[in-house]
Amino acid sequence: MVSVSDSFDIDASPEQVMRALEDVEHIPDWSSAHKRVEVLSRYDDGRPRRVRMTLSLFGFSDTVTVEHQWTGHSTSWSLVESSMQRSQDGEYAVEPSGDGTRVHVTMSLDPKVPVPGFVLRRGQKHAVEAIRKGLTGFVYSHYT
Repeated sequence: MVSVSDSFDIDASPEQVMRALEDVEHIPDWSSAHKRVEVLSRYDDGRPRRVRMTLSLFGFSDTVTVEHQWTGHSTSWSLVESSMQRSQDGEYAVEPSGDGTRVHVTMSLDPKVPVPGFVLRRGQKHAVEAIRKGLTGFVYSHYT
């Protein structure tokens, strides 16, 4: 099991950041690891519920299905299906911070196949950087 967490600020309202997070079909626009995202089902309020994603990172490819839970200021997900992972859980939580928003990200995954520790650490670092830079840019270009 590997885990990663990070916090960073975005100069946008929590509502703007949450709208960007709800826009899961456009994750490939800001995350190079995500090749394709498809919403399989939605909650009554339109937020994505079950989502299938094709991922590729450092030569490893996987298609995963996750189930999202939503609150006013967070989204969390849990793995439903994957050929490469036993489990995956994560959360984005947002809170007001000054004139903007503090974003807290946590993710953990348990690969089914042995993966060298340095590859996992490099993947974690890449994921955090992609989220920090990519999500911030996506919010600025589409929701502010």
